[in-house]
Amino acid sequence: MSMEKAAETILEKKFSGIGFTDHFDFDAPHNSSAFTFDVEAQQQEIDELRKKHPNLLLLKGVEIGIQPISLDNIKEFMSRHTFDIVIASMHFIRDIDPYYGPFYEAYEYKKAYSMYLEDIYYCMERFKDYDILGHYDYIARYAPYDIHEISLKTFGDILDPILHLLVQEGKTLEINTKTYQQQRFGIPTLDINVLKRFRELGGEAVALGSDAHRAERIGEHFAYYTDMLKSCGFRYGIYHVERKPHYYKLNS
Repeated sequence: MSMEKAAETILEKKFSGIGFTDHFDFDAPHNSSAFTFDVEAQQQEIDELRKKHPNLLLLKGVEIGIQPISLDNIKEFMSRHTFDIVIASMHFIRDIDPYYGPFYEAYEYKKAYSMYLEDIYYCMERFKDYDILGHYDYIARYAPYDIHEISLKTFGDILDPILHLLVQEGKTLEINTKTYQQQRFGIPTLDINVLKRFRELGGEAVALGSDAHRAERIGEHFAYYTDMLKSCGFRYGIYHVERKPHYYKLNS
């Protein structure tokens, strides 16, 4: 998806802006170059786009791929670059890309999902230079199990510390709307109790991300999940500019 096409799309959809948060993952199990991008070139392109569309909020971001073996490289990378938004997401687990399937063959669902969440928490304790925890339930997208939900009831022993740490450090989590679509083995579901618990602990706002990859999917299902957030007691959504949180009132 070109940035120009993205800008045209958000104008058509009457959005006020967009954050460009491409993946940057170190230590990818397969082709590492497929999970990186030229930061300087991308940011220069955004600068040019800002001149062409001065009324749009066009944000420079990154979705940094966290995993325990990559933390030193991630910290060094972050020391050399500046962004508006930093999403921390886990795409690989124990040197395996779960997208391809073999990871799941050795575990039943509780073990597989727990390992993923435990690695997220490990990274959160040791890497602080991010704003949003991305798709904490990514592991359920491509799982061949019957259960495609990371529920608070089943995984609260690790989800609760994750949510506590987010609140304690003034960060938030993301509702990644791409996750809750038809996937290879079913449709993952978002446990609304996770959102309610985050609010109960003091979470002020949750970020919405469409993980679009294609222009037509920008902002997909935002209205539905905005209503869900309001039902959980949230009054505001959130985005970041120069790493500072900006809140907007959820639609009435």
